[in-house]
Amino acid sequence: MKTNIATKLVILMVTIIIFSSCEKAVVYNGNVNITLQYKQQAVPDIPVYYYAGIPVKDSLGNIRYHGMQLSAIGGSTTFSQLPPGAYHFTASGFLNSAHKTVRGDTDIVVRKRYRDESNYQILLPLR
Repeated sequence: MKTNIATKLVILMVTIIIFSSCEKAVVYNGNVNITLQYKQQAVPDIPVYYYAGIPVKDSLGNIRYHGMQLSAIGGSTTFSQLPPGAYHFTASGFLNSAHKTVRGDTDIVVRKRYRDESNYQILLPLR
């Protein structure tokens, strides 16, 4: 009887050691790269804003964005390490060459990933 209990304890201890040494799953955040174009030309210096989930408005009714970046010389901007979830991106600004304000927006769902392959490339045409 004592040998049976001792054997079960040894098996339990070995099982615990094996499972505790297993590599844990890591959830990677997403990197979203957005490239702005107007008439198929890259557009620099346009602010790109984003918010996650449902938009929150301030007392004046303006949407409160979580972040903003200006598009670079090649028209692109990257938002790094965004946790999994739904995001809305919007770009708007005055374009001198068009003599008007241009804008565009898109929705993206950053998915939960367990390998570092959570990069998103978005082409956002401005109108």
